[in-house]
Amino acid sequence: MKWFFRTAAVVGTVALVAFRADAQSGREYRRSAIMNGNQVRTVFGNWGVIGQPGEQGSRGSWKNPNNGYLGDVSPMVGAEVRWDTTVFHSVVTTPVSRPTQIRDEDPQTGKSWTFEPVGGYFNANQQKVAISTDRNSWPLSWPDKLSDAVDPGWRGSWNGYFGKRVSADQETYYVMDDNNDERFNIPNRNLFGIAFRADSTRPARYGLALDVRIRGLQWAQFLAKDNIFWLYEITNTGTTDYDRVVFGMIVGTYVGVTSTEDFREYSDDWSFYSAKENITYTGDYGRSISNPLFSGPVGMVGYAFLESPGNPFDGIDNDGDAEFVTEAAGASFFTQTSFDSTTITSGMQIVLIANDFSRSVYAVPAADSVLVTTRGLTRMIYPNTTRVVEGNILTDVQGNKSVNPNAYDGVDNDYDGLVDENYYVHYRQLKQTRTIPPVTLIDQTDPVKYINYVTGQGTSPLSMIDELRTDRVDNDKDWNVAFDDVGRDGINGTGDFGEGDAQATSGIDNLGNDTGLPGEPHIDKTDVSESDQIGLTSFFYFVPSNNVRLGDDESLWRNLAPGYFDVPTSIVINKPQAGEDGDFIYGSGYFPLLAGKTERFSLALVYGGGRGGTIDNDVADLLKNKKTVQKIYDANYQFPQPPELPTLVAVPSDKKVTLYWDRFAEKSVDPVLLTQDFEGYKLYKSTDPNFSDIFTITDGSGTPQGYTPLKQYDLKNSVKGYFHADDSLYEDISGFAYFLGGDNGLQHTYVDEEVENGKRYFYALVAYDRGDEVLQVLPSENTKFVAISTSGEVSHDRNVAVVTPNAKGGGYVAAADGVTLDHPVRYATGSVTYQLLDPTRITGHTYRIEFDDTQNDGIDNNANGLIDAADSSESARTTTFYSVRDLSDITETFVSLDTAIVALGKTNQIPSTVVVKNSSGNTVPSANYSLNTIRGTIRGTSGGSLPSGTYTITYQYFPIYRSPNMQGTPYLNESFDTDIFDGVQLSFSNSWSAVKIDTLSKWTNTDPYRYNMSPLLTQVGPKTFAGIRKPSNYRVEFASTVVDTSVADPDLWPDTTHVNFRVYNETDSTYIDFLFADLDGNKVVSSLDGIVFIEKEPLGGNQFTWSLSFVNKLTDPPGTVYPLTDGDMLILRTTIPFRKEDVLEFTTEKASIDQKQATAELLNVKVVPNPYVTAAEFEPSLNPGVTRGRGQRRIDFTHVPVGAVINIFTSRGDHVVTLRHDGNMENGTVSWNLKTKENLDIAFGVYFYVVQSPVGNKTGKIAIIK
Repeated sequence: MKWFFRTAAVVGTVALVAFRADAQSGREYRRSAIMNGNQVRTVFGNWGVIGQPGEQGSRGSWKNPNNGYLGDVSPMVGAEVRWDTTVFHSVVTTPVSRPTQIRDEDPQTGKSWTFEPVGGYFNANQQKVAISTDRNSWPLSWPDKLSDAVDPGWRGSWNGYFGKRVSADQETYYVMDDNNDERFNIPNRNLFGIAFRADSTRPARYGLALDVRIRGLQWAQFLAKDNIFWLYEITNTGTTDYDRVVFGMIVGTYVGVTSTEDFREYSDDWSFYSAKENITYTGDYGRSISNPLFSGPVGMVGYAFLESPGNPFDGIDNDGDAEFVTEAAGASFFTQTSFDSTTITSGMQIVLIANDFSRSVYAVPAADSVLVTTRGLTRMIYPNTTRVVEGNILTDVQGNKSVNPNAYDGVDNDYDGLVDENYYVHYRQLKQTRTIPPVTLIDQTDPVKYINYVTGQGTSPLSMIDELRTDRVDNDKDWNVAFDDVGRDGINGTGDFGEGDAQATSGIDNLGNDTGLPGEPHIDKTDVSESDQIGLTSFFYFVPSNNVRLGDDESLWRNLAPGYFDVPTSIVINKPQAGEDGDFIYGSGYFPLLAGKTERFSLALVYGGGRGGTIDNDVADLLKNKKTVQKIYDANYQFPQPPELPTLVAVPSDKKVTLYWDRFAEKSVDPVLLTQDFEGYKLYKSTDPNFSDIFTITDGSGTPQGYTPLKQYDLKNSVKGYFHADDSLYEDISGFAYFLGGDNGLQHTYVDEEVENGKRYFYALVAYDRGDEVLQVLPSENTKFVAISTSGEVSHDRNVAVVTPNAKGGGYVAAADGVTLDHPVRYATGSVTYQLLDPTRITGHTYRIEFDDTQNDGIDNNANGLIDAADSSESARTTTFYSVRDLSDITETFVSLDTAIVALGKTNQIPSTVVVKNSSGNTVPSANYSLNTIRGTIRGTSGGSLPSGTYTITYQYFPIYRSPNMQGTPYLNESFDTDIFDGVQLSFSNSWSAVKIDTLSKWTNTDPYRYNMSPLLTQVGPKTFAGIRKPSNYRVEFASTVVDTSVADPDLWPDTTHVNFRVYNETDSTYIDFLFADLDGNKVVSSLDGIVFIEKEPLGGNQFTWSLSFVNKLTDPPGTVYPLTDGDMLILRTTIPFRKEDVLEFTTEKASIDQKQATAELLNVKVVPNPYVTAAEFEPSLNPGVTRGRGQRRIDFTHVPVGAVINIFTSRGDHVVTLRHDGNMENGTVSWNLKTKENLDIAFGVYFYVVQSPVGNKTGKIAIIK
């Protein structure tokens, strides 16, 4: 009888994602970039190396971009391969630039036999790796997301770990493969003369058919700012199973490096590790740096091994997480006797393992012998004679103990269904050096559980013994339907497969195929705890740094062999005694990597130390930071995040910079805390791209930890002052205090007049959250991403602006500003003014302002469960939203992807104005496409209805749509300013509630009585009668005869009266009902009488509004009655908020050039500085990665007319260079880098210039003094 505990459908070969078939890789796809999302900055290459190319910038720098800590860090993957009768080892490396005795390359051609980047994962028109903070570096679509039926390729979205979003503050993503490693694929390239093929279906696929997906993650939050994470996913895309695989990293130490400068800082490093904490680390012996470019104290760098490959097939709880799991309660722990030898007897039940790792129980027959096959092993068993054992301890003749080698052969040698059980790993954790005699690093008894395949105990996939990230099971039961049911693409609201079905949806389909999509959070691909990790298994240290053979696969295989840990000879009793030029390799293995399967490991670069004190203090600080990265990893990389990035715009002008930003961050929901925790903005200003001059807020030890803002705007919500950390957290952050603000309110513009013309400024607007004092989660804020290449090219995120203020061009006439709109207002008594913020974005278009009010906005404004016409209180018609419609037609071109979503240039299109035409100019029927106006996207309604191709779309749209942001609105706590569009900001002076306008309310003809008008409010017994402040204008018309009859109310006034007046609502154009409280019974209006207005509700019912009371003038005798008659009226005017019927229009005007004024201002053209002595104050420092030279030289010509040409000559009349104004009237400055037209530096002396322009010429001279 056979019991099968796992089926081939679960663990068999996973079908390959289709996009891999045509993927191209090679040296030509190499790109590099800089990660600088926090205090750690490093260059990296998409061929797998961190810290290179060195000439491109910071090399694992910490705190200062010149303070490098590493030479190179790169992965390697090794596998034992069985090909026909040959067994060989292939270790794939990266084309890293480092010392080695043998390079991993073709000795004839020099071609790298290494990993190389795969094309398609970056913008092919740039030389950068894709970075989340630089949208220009992203590809048009992602090759590994083409399988998404809803949004093939995820165009315009980030390819995130959890789906179409950025999880960290800064991320990078790229793919590489080993197709270029042809050593064992071509017979004359290897010693065995074999032509190995890893994929029988793709004979042209070389190497081991390995794909590697790599992510870098950085958080700027205080506790995480000294770290950077690197995640590696290695997939066997071939058809060959590898039973023994090992992952490793090679690290080139180089504390004190800057770019490619050689100050021999690599020669005095020391390295060690904590086997218990799974971290290796490096410091500088003596903690002194000879590199003059290095700034400040010297710290340490650590390489934390967070995630190791899992082994879900060995039947053993490698990571020990099954101990307290209910479904594993019946499973046994290893004991010392678990590793004793056993005699196989007839009738004994043994476990056999099939090639797909499924198990079957086999009863040994009563026979002399029986041939038994288990995975990787076929042999004859002699019942009652054959003895078996695995992973036991062997003792040699000298008494040295070691584990049985069969603990590493990938075979179940004792037929218990367990593969490679190991006394020194699974029962007694022993880690030793490879020295003779060995030195013990860890020795503790801590047994783990295993599956009993005979009894079935521990076989449940929920037991966490052999958890698997491809079984479509939430093994650790942490998937939450309330938060995680977002569908296979990982993003809520897209309507993709699995969204909202109350089931955990994996990135693996029901056939075991990898869909290429992440799946929902907390299952399989997105849950690190669902991997049965084997941990760090080796550390190989070598001196000098070239004492490694990258081109010798067998040597590297031995270097990565599990079970041993080197101790450098420079380390005595865990402390360095000297520095040396030593590097190291650490690894994790062995484990199987079957065809189609993926395994993972992750590394965190962790920094610490440099605070003074001893080396032990430095190590302790480093290990404290390692605890933080461990927490982030344990939380599945779901670290509390700051609000979404705002977009900052800076407008430079003469000695002034205007800054403005959007409100995008204010509605952010933290994906981890699941709360809307936005708290405010901090505006930073610096002349340094790293903002180092404002890095001045210190912790309790005096170490700078925070930036001083130029301005801070705090949400008015009573959350203010400093975040209160408990004792434990306060200790972790060394007494640092985060200031949450002073409850001063938000605003979205700032004008900085503390600037100098010609000087470059960096501004960063960060949104920050309030943290959580109950959970002791620190507040976090956005990053300030700025990158300057070695050539001086500046790139930055959308919350950063880089500007240089300068005078305008000659004759500049500013556009109109502060204009109160002149319009035919239908009802409202308020006014609207527009302010000019950004002249560069003025369109000259005509705009229409529209409004919504409480009676028609479609929402419940007072939380009484009633909406619009159903709610009588909402007929007061208070303004709730405004919209701005651009009345000009917008036409743009887009490329259809059939039914896939395509983003348009605008949002909030007006459907009735939309016209789509194909490339032939024919109008496409609206039924053929689906337009999402809120998101601004278009797609075909069905396959073929909008065929792939180029189209034009014309429409009108709302730059502002249903915004509540108006000054004084009662519906928001924050109402300082309004939204900004096309360089303009509106200002509303609105009448938010109706009150009588005394200056416009009056009697006509006569002035009989004093009167009071207010909303009805009176108490009659237990009843309260309250009228609404209806915003309307009225007139009470009197006549010589009876013209109307008042209505009665049994509580307020039970009688009707025929009267000589009636009440007309001018705003609604209707006569209304009223109560007449005729106190003296004379049936005419007299002193102490009252009128209560009764008006129709939207649904036809009656409602009380205003109460009107009369009293004699002080000069009249008591009881005076005026005979009001024909022609007498009481005019009542109230303030009226903007309402639905109000429509305003205005047209913006662009700035212009006055030719006569420009001619007169030619006299203002001047050179700054003049004379030029050695340097100018506004010249930038050296670009990152540039360590030689004096940097850029520059002088400026200011107040230059638009389109001017400037020719510069020597004193002898020789032409030096021609400069041209770029035609931008907003900038009247032309800069000269003090180079000739041949790009040579000029000599000192006197030079002459001639400014020629359409409005006239100007000449002058320049003195250059060195």
